[in-house]
Amino acid sequence: NGLQIDGKVSDVMSVEPLADKWRAFGWNVIGADGHDLAALLAAFKDAAACKGRPTVLLCKTTKGKGVSFMENVCNFHGVAPTKDEVAKALKELGS
Repeated sequence: NGLQIDGKVSDVMSVEPLADKWRAFGWNVIGADGHDLAALLAAFKDAAACKGRPTVLLCKTTKGKGVSFMENVCNFHGVAPTKDEVAKALKELGS
C-alpha cells in the first residue's frame, strides 16, 4: 500500500524497484491489484502454473480502502480503531 508506520515508503526508505530485485534473485514476479478479486485469482493461477522457481505476488493496495477516515492514513498502521470508528467504518463499507 506504499505506506509504513512513519509515512510513505518512498519518503522513508524506498524499496523500488521491488519487482526487479525479486527477478534478480530468479523469482517469478506477478503484479496485481490487491483489491480486484478477479486479478488476484488470475495471479494465483499464474503462480501455480510457474514451475521450477519461486513466485512472489506484488499486489498494489490502498491502506484502509473504502473507509473515509482510514484511507491512506499511516496512523492506522499500528493503532486499532475505536469502537465508534469501527461502527463508522462498517457503515461506510456497507456492512
